[in-house]
Amino acid sequence: MNQFRMRLFFISALLSIGGVFIVSRLFSIQILESKRYVERSRDQTQQRRILPAQRGSILDRKGVVLASSMEHSISVNSEVLGIDASGKKQTKINRVYPLGDIAGPLLGYVGTDGYGLGGVEFVFDNYLRGEDGWIILQKDGRNKKYRKIGLPSKDPRNGYNIILTIDSDIQKIVQTVLSQTVEALKAKSGVCIVMEPHSGKVLAMANEPSFNPNVPLNYPLAQRQNRCISAIFEPGSTFKLITASSALQENIMKECDIIFGGNGIFEVYNQVIRDHEPYGYLTFVDAMAKSSNVCFAKIANEVGNDRLYKYTRDFGFGTKTGIDLPGEECGIVHPVRSWSGRTRVTMAIGQEVSSTLQQIVLPFAAVANGGILLTPRIFERIEDSREAVIDSAEYKPVRRVISEDVAARLRVMLQKVVDSGTGKKAAIEGVSVAGKTGTAQKPDSGSYSKTRSWSSFIGFVPAESPVLLCGVMIDEPARGEMGGVAAAPVFRKIMSQIISHPELEFAEKILKNNKADVPKEKKEMESREIVVPQLCGVPRSSAQMLADSSGITCRMSGEGEKVTYQIPSAGTILKGNQEVVLYLDMPESRTGVAVEVPSCVGKDLRDAINMINISGLKPFAVGAGMVRKQSPAKGVSVKPADVCTLFCSFEG
Repeated sequence: MNQFRMRLFFISALLSIGGVFIVSRLFSIQILESKRYVERSRDQTQQRRILPAQRGSILDRKGVVLASSMEHSISVNSEVLGIDASGKKQTKINRVYPLGDIAGPLLGYVGTDGYGLGGVEFVFDNYLRGEDGWIILQKDGRNKKYRKIGLPSKDPRNGYNIILTIDSDIQKIVQTVLSQTVEALKAKSGVCIVMEPHSGKVLAMANEPSFNPNVPLNYPLAQRQNRCISAIFEPGSTFKLITASSALQENIMKECDIIFGGNGIFEVYNQVIRDHEPYGYLTFVDAMAKSSNVCFAKIANEVGNDRLYKYTRDFGFGTKTGIDLPGEECGIVHPVRSWSGRTRVTMAIGQEVSSTLQQIVLPFAAVANGGILLTPRIFERIEDSREAVIDSAEYKPVRRVISEDVAARLRVMLQKVVDSGTGKKAAIEGVSVAGKTGTAQKPDSGSYSKTRSWSSFIGFVPAESPVLLCGVMIDEPARGEMGGVAAAPVFRKIMSQIISHPELEFAEKILKNNKADVPKEKKEMESREIVVPQLCGVPRSSAQMLADSSGITCRMSGEGEKVTYQIPSAGTILKGNQEVVLYLDMPESRTGVAVEVPSCVGKDLRDAINMINISGLKPFAVGAGMVRKQSPAKGVSVKPADVCTLFCSFEG
């Protein structure tokens, strides 16, 4: 009996212990560790799936797609992408760049992880990428997944679209001309920028060689960089614009001042600075037109170290321009304390200073817009899928670097560079062009190479009231062509195609040059040929004396004391006793007095615009060619700065 009780007790104890263990385990699972087991159960029966956001598109200023994404990767024949297959017939892509290698370094590309690498893709990556969404899927016993009502989810937010200031038509023109030039000159590379000087908007930014962002890994890293903002070079004679600006702004030099060219030789600290041709006495204007290193070395000595350095820094050298693109270089400007005895004169002609193409075009934009240094703009605005504006670029002036008067005088000087100086090959028939050539030998083992150089040209059209600016730099043309031979023709081709393009608005900005049709007065002088001197910027009395000494009949238009424009232009050959018309500035005493509208009907648009400007009014041209109608009519009294509309056409 006792043995039976012991067995019963033992069994009861075991069952009790087992029950306590089971209850405690259930308590632990259901109460203490419930969250962990709920999560394990959810992991086994539910799955979180990411809903990727679609990357935003990049568009040009007219809405043309430059980069867009697809929901799924596709396989494309290598021939379609314009690349060498190299044994691969198919290439998988999910980010498409319709223009191929047009603007590749500017746009950048996207890596395999979906993040932007380089160019616009990189700098605007946070806007373009968007935010991924997610959903929860339920799994059954057979591991099949399905949506279940009530499970949480989050919709993806697709990336925003970036609208650039770039114009795809202009970009194609620039890329094509640049590519042809680099190939024809057998140059190492080339870069080009086209922009609006008054707004700072970049319309085109091209690199040659370029790369196709559809297949970026097929190109070396150096070729994927945007050399317009990352490659620095010595600007050469294009830097003379800064030297000239400082001399004019500080009243050190005037256009008619005479400088001795030293027959092409100038010695400084036992080293010789030479001109490409020996010159004797030159005016300041001619020194710029002929790009005399000797004359500008002497001008630099008058300007001095501190002022030359100040204007160099004020024009933005040695500092990033602030453009919304990655990889921009600052350039090199040494402080005055580290200058050698010859730095002042060599810097004045564009040596011992380095800049990017974007940096050197901005001083020309400042001259074109009246003296304001601007921050260049690459994007217009950022929009969501409903075209609501998320952000937009603003006009960003940096500082005033020169006065409006000095800027206007520099535009006249730069126009002569193209009319009769080193930039003749940049001239466009029917359009006034202003610009400057530049040639800089590359440093080579402590001296300058005689075979390797940077050749450049920077200019704007029209010269009087600039609308477009273009800067070109050709790196190492094979035969060492100078800027006037290598780069100036590129400017002419690009601008000519932009102006004549039927889908661009710049055709209406054409200002044609026609010689004044002036009656002959003296039969005995009909056979004479006289070269018209440069009279713009000269005081009224001096202009009359110069005209008389040259045997030219001169007629003044206006009541001011300074010549602001002349017809025909300097360098024109007059046959017989033709008349030169000189337009004078508006006298200060009449700035608040009513203005009489001049007669413009029957005149060339360029001449009419100058007459309107000189009268103190604002011209507005409709069409191009000869003025057929004007409003208000001639003789009407209006307020200063009122608008006079000129209706023009090439046909009567």
